[in-house]
Amino acid sequence: MRQGLAFALGYLRNPRRVGAIAPASKALAQAILHEVLRAEPQVLIEVGAGTGAITRALLPALGRVGRFMVIERDPGFAQLLRRSFPDLEVLNHCATRLDALDIDLHAPVTLVSSLPLLSMTREEARGCIDAMVALIETRPGSRLIQYTYASPHLRPFRDIPVGWRWRRAASIWANLPPATVWTLEQASHPSLVHNAVH
Repeated sequence: MRQGLAFALGYLRNPRRVGAIAPASKALAQAILHEVLRAEPQVLIEVGAGTGAITRALLPALGRVGRFMVIERDPGFAQLLRRSFPDLEVLNHCATRLDALDIDLHAPVTLVSSLPLLSMTREEARGCIDAMVALIETRPGSRLIQYTYASPHLRPFRDIPVGWRWRRAASIWANLPPATVWTLEQASHPSLVHNAVH
């Protein structure tokens, strides 16, 4: 109840940054967890965690990662996340500051983004995209998992590095609104399957 109220207030404060009218559903959260567990990253980073609907679902991955970091720009949401998940590393940062994180350059990273890239201003979205791509591009075996509320055929963004591909991981109709989970990974990544799209 408290998380739902916090989400609603956050949406009213800045709907473009929240991007949805309700927190992620359990079905969407489980689909993201399933995609995270397709590989075993040394570092798991959630960006734009909001009230923690995805964060909670990712807790089972803790035993398979060396470090789990949660990043949230909104101070109110960040405070709620710290109270809800006192054992997690919660940072009140913007996604554009990913380059400032103290992460081993050789550690594969799985980056889970809840950022509403398609509803953010172009400048804000571009800054976040550049930072996320720079983080995973420099670490072999890294991936970006991004979900969207747009058409299931519309990729989260198009300007991706050479040798990388979007893979449509799941479509979740039991979500408000319906969502699509995408994974950006190197074309040679072991989890890439036949339904990869450019």
